[in-house]
Amino acid sequence: MEIYKDLNSNKNKEFASLLDNQTIKKIEEGKIFEATITKISNKYCWVYLDGLKSEPAIDINEIKEINLFDKIKEGSKLKIVVENLESKSGEIIVSAAKAKKIEGWEILLKKYENNEIIKIKVKNKIKGGFVCEEIETKHLLFMPASQLSNRPQKDNSNVINSEMEVKIIQADKKRANLCCSRRELISENKKGDKIKIFEKYNVGDKIEDAIIKSVTDWGLFFEINGEIDALCHSSCCSYQRIENLNDIFEIGQKIPVEVISKDDKKLQIGVSIKALLQNPFDNINKYKVGDIYNVKVTKILTYGVFCELEDSLIALLHQSEISWTEKNPIPKNHFKLGQIINVKIMSIDKDAQRVSVSFKATQDNPYEVVEKNYSKEKSIEVEVSEKNDNGVFVRILDANVEGYLHQNQISWQGNPTENLEKIKKGTKILVKIVDISVENRKILVSKKALEKDPMEFWSGKNIDDILTTKVVSVDKKGLVVKPEGSDLEIFIKKNQIAIQSEDARSERFTVSDRVDAAITEISMEKRKVSLSIKRVEEINNEIALKNYSDLSSGKSLPFANLSEKLGKKDKK
Repeated sequence: MEIYKDLNSNKNKEFASLLDNQTIKKIEEGKIFEATITKISNKYCWVYLDGLKSEPAIDINEIKEINLFDKIKEGSKLKIVVENLESKSGEIIVSAAKAKKIEGWEILLKKYENNEIIKIKVKNKIKGGFVCEEIETKHLLFMPASQLSNRPQKDNSNVINSEMEVKIIQADKKRANLCCSRRELISENKKGDKIKIFEKYNVGDKIEDAIIKSVTDWGLFFEINGEIDALCHSSCCSYQRIENLNDIFEIGQKIPVEVISKDDKKLQIGVSIKALLQNPFDNINKYKVGDIYNVKVTKILTYGVFCELEDSLIALLHQSEISWTEKNPIPKNHFKLGQIINVKIMSIDKDAQRVSVSFKATQDNPYEVVEKNYSKEKSIEVEVSEKNDNGVFVRILDANVEGYLHQNQISWQGNPTENLEKIKKGTKILVKIVDISVENRKILVSKKALEKDPMEFWSGKNIDDILTTKVVSVDKKGLVVKPEGSDLEIFIKKNQIAIQSEDARSERFTVSDRVDAAITEISMEKRKVSLSIKRVEEINNEIALKNYSDLSSGKSLPFANLSEKLGKKDKK
């Protein structure tokens, strides 16, 4: 400690001066610094950086990966990035590879901002594109497969290890990722001449060998004379309807086209294939609406059939014009491709160049046949084809057309639902046609129309008329009776059996008993009739009161309560 006793000595002053004049270099993590190589071994390379407390080591394999192994030697400079000033083990972590990557990124970012051209080497192919290496900085870039060329290519594996000039089209500064494009450079090279090329073509020009570049759902892309692209919309590809363009056209095919449009703003050309073809609709004048012609089925779809009147002259046979009897016929169940059929021309639209035809119009309308031949028949035999909740569909055998039998038209008698259940599919029954609508294609038939209307029996009958009936069935609620000479079964309620409540018992009667009943209600319009046994007793009482009013006692009469009524009359 004796050396520090005299702080004003010349040596101490000299040392203090050296400390004051020394510039302390500030080291920050993540930045690039130029370090000096101090030692090189088989495994490591040590570097010195002013401001670090020790000399960090770099793995020699890292130096080899960035192709600097042959260039380094002791005392030479090496750019590094300080990753960690003090790791958990107390070491300083630096990287030469990351320094090279950051430096390369900054160089390429400037070129991107300046819109400069760079040279790359395609390293390998990955999903969606290629991994490329910028030749100068060795920085990796990504090039999408769509950016390799301005022409679609089926096989692009031959570009691996090839060098080419490209332009950087996208830079992700957060992830330090770059995206490049050769297609962009090709387009830029052509752009200067594109206006001159575009002006060479005019509407009406014919190109003999236009090459198909791609086929899409909406049209074809052509390359014209190897210098400009053109679009042929699907509607301009053919006079025929083409469901899928890939079925007819393929990439590389040469087809003559005609220029039909130009877009001066977008420098785009529209072409047409069918403009150079003869329009088959030019021959439409030889066809007449209402005439029948032989046609060939060329396409079958869910909504109809396309038929060929002659080469490329197509007509539509709509689904609704296939059958008279089927509401929604399935075209493929009626026709086959290439089949020759007879059709009638229903309409010709020259402006829209459309022809509609009908197959069913060449056949007899079965509803007109039924109206003409069967409507006046008293009865016809039909076969039950289908059933639903309200009735049955029946097929008129000779006419091969269906009618409908509603459950209310099955019989005059019984419950309609029960009557419907008794009719089975496939059985044959006799019916009468009650209504035909040719326009709506409907036929209504009736089975009960062949039976005698039970209400005719009640014509001329009046209230309080007494009829002799036969008991058909008995239950706790009342009786079901059938008047003699009538087929109508009528229910008599329990309270209509007798005047006295103790006598109003349905058990008093058995099936086949004959009993008199009076009419209490009759309506021909509502088809309703009501009968009452009680009312017969009341009518007889009224007659007895009138005929035997001088008697003091009515017990000798065959009526339970007649004496009481006669006694009351004498008192009055």
